[in-house]
Order: sequence, then structure tokens, then C-alpha cells
Amino acid sequence: MSSHVDLYPHSDFPFIVPPLRDCLTIQAPCSMGLEPRNTTAYWHEVTDYFCFLALPVIMSLAVLMEILSVLVMARQVRQSLDTYLMGLSLAAILMLLCTALLILQHYMGPETTLVHTQPYAASCRDWFWYSAIWLLVMMSFERVLTVSASRATTLCSANQAAVVVVMVFAVGLVSALPRFWEYQAMRLHDPTTNTTRLIAKKTASTATEEYNIMYFWYVKGVTLFVPFLMMTSMSVTMSYRSRRGALTKRYMAVKPSTSAALSRKIKEEAALSALLVLLMSLYMLCSAPASLLELVAHVAPDWLSPASRTFASLYNIFTVAFFFQFDMHFIIYFCFNKQFRITLLTLFCCCC
Repeated sequence: MSSHVDLYPHSDFPFIVPPLRDCLTIQAPCSMGLEPRNTTAYWHEVTDYFCFLALPVIMSLAVLMEILSVLVMARQVRQSLDTYLMGLSLAAILMLLCTALLILQHYMGPETTLVHTQPYAASCRDWFWYSAIWLLVMMSFERVLTVSASRATTLCSANQAAVVVVMVFAVGLVSALPRFWEYQAMRLHDPTTNTTRLIAKKTASTATEEYNIMYFWYVKGVTLFVPFLMMTSMSVTMSYRSRRGALTKRYMAVKPSTSAALSRKIKEEAALSALLVLLMSLYMLCSAPASLLELVAHVAPDWLSPASRTFASLYNIFTVAFFFQFDMHFIIYFCFNKQFRITLLTLFCCCC
């Protein structure tokens, strides 16, 4: 007689972060339409259990690093890039906290309070996710214009960048508005236990196939197709325009400078361009697997069914990879932003 040990505590709902499907709650009435579990595919259980343990650690560390980044940026806001980076860190913090509300049900159980917050957490998670993506695009676009100019001039001040950050958050809210009416907490009867349970379920008006298809392609356009195309082109342009020869020509066109000062300024400018290229590359590297997985499952369900346990396990792995990028932001800021390093050391010296 063979036995099977469940490593993952809720194997009937194997998604660590609930995908935006029929419902968000791990209660039994919340049917995800998953295929029966294959008891011979132990790698599903092992990877799910790894993600179950790793995701809270990764997200907690990311929140701490982003909060520290905001504190440092707030003390050094002197140019537009610092304002953009502070806005990016704020968007990341809010997105991580909203996601935490969605995954707490796996660690605390389906508490009534958590179920009531899930529709709003899912909506706000998308809002801050869109804002983070397009803040990265906007700051990179400004950087491309800066390094492409014939003269070394400042195109955007810190105050103007703050206005752009607020506008990006507003556009992100408008983009995520349909989510705020997509789910609601409701009570459903569970025939297996003959009890009534509270779950966060899609409303009738958003459960139609037309709505789901339309919004799926809209989300992929906002988070995958358009930003990836722009990030790729801007990374190539920024790398080409940030060569030493191109930067030297720009700064020499302004006024003569000493060799040491010119070399230092060119080095700082190249480092800031490298910072943004790394942020864009990191985002594309960490978010592409999850986005492509959902795209393949949607376009070719016969090849990879979204109801399969393999899809669920891959979804969890790629979700962990997606949130891992926010742990790296602080390291990138420290390595490629001289003023960030100086402010951070000053902050610690004041604390000591």
C-alpha cells in the first residue's frame, strides 16, 4: 500500500499567488478547474513547497530594501532620476504589500478579514504593478533623450519628474480600474461539507468569456508587448549613446573642462545609464517567463493546459523569480549611483 506525503499544505489550491481567474480564495467552493493531481510527479510538490518557503523571505527582504532605498532617495533628491527611482521604490513597496495580502491565506488560513481584502488587494496589486513598469519606461525614455542630446543639458528637473511620477500613478490607476469591479466577497454553499463559506469570486458581469479575453490581451499589451519593445530599443540606444566617445563630445560642446573633471563626469553619466539598462534587463529577465507562460497557456492550451498541475508549478517558480528582481534594486542603486552610496554612508554615520 503506497502513501503520498503532501509537502505543500494546500495541494488542492497549489498557486502561491492566486491567478486572476474565477476566484481568489483557497476555500473548497472556490473551484480553479484544475486537473486531478498526478501523484507520481513529485517535482510538483517539491517545487511548490520550495516556493511556499522562499516567497515570504524574498518579499520581506524586498520590502526592507525598497524602504531603505526610499529613505536614501528622500535625502538626496537633487535630480530627476532620484525622483523617478523613489517613485519606483514606492510602487514596488505597495505592490509587494498588496501581494502579501493575497498570499497570507496560505499561512494564516482563509480568515474572513483576508477574504474581504482580496478583491481590493488584487486590484491594487495590478495598479502598482502597471505604475512600476511605466515609471521604469518613463525614466529610461528621459535618459535616452538626455544622452542623445547634442549638448549636456538637463531636460527635466526633480520637481517636473515628481509631476510625471504622479501622472504615471494616475494612469496606472485608470488602467487597473476594471479590476476593482471584477471580484467581490460572497457566500457560497460547499456541498462537500454542507456548509456556507465566504470566498472572493468573480462577479457575473466579468465572468464572461468576452471580458476575460479582452482584458487578457489588454494586460499583456500593458505589461509585455509594449514595455518590452520600448525597453529593448531604449537599452540598445542608451548603451550606444553612453559610450565614452559620445559623452566626451557632448560635454566638450558645452565648455572646456579639465581632463580629470571631464573624466569623472563621463564616468558618472555612463554609470547612470548602466543603472537603467540593468533595471530594464532585470525586469525583462524576471517577468518574461511568467508572462510567456500565461501567453502560451492561453494561445495553445493543448500544448500547455492552464488547468494542469505542471502549469501551476511553473507559475509558482516564475512568480518567485518575478519578485526576486526587487531584492536586486538596492544593490544596483548602490553599485551604479555614486550619490546614492554617499547618502547611504552618511545616513549610517548619522545613526552611529
